[in-house]
Amino acid sequence: MITLPRKIEKEPIDGNYTTIKLPNDLVIEMDQLIGKHGFKSRAEIIKDALRELLTRYKNSELPRFEHFNIDPDGARITDRKRHMIADIYFKPEGIFCDLDKSNGCEHIDFALTVPKIQEIIREKIKEGWKLPDV
Repeated sequence: MITLPRKIEKEPIDGNYTTIKLPNDLVIEMDQLIGKHGFKSRAEIIKDALRELLTRYKNSELPRFEHFNIDPDGARITDRKRHMIADIYFKPEGIFCDLDKSNGCEHIDFALTVPKIQEIIREKIKEGWKLPDV
């Protein structure tokens, strides 16, 4: 696959405004909204739509990892980057990630930062389990 270089966007010019070109079909649709829903101009429509879009994307930024279903036997970790769930198991001989088939991975590293998981691990270590220090 050939990747073409992306055009570098122009920096905003001096002043408070920047000109942006829009396809005519969008402008025609915007013009049909002027005078309706309180819109008096194209600029008002664009500002309203863009603010809503930016708010939606800003609020949708979730952390890559999230824990759930924590119990004395392990935890489940959501990995949003890989779109997978990692099952982390606590066993007397160590900790294990079923997703990576590993006893040392980024899912385990994340799990070891969760206070409730740290509590469980400390209790298991007292019972003689060979788990990482937290």
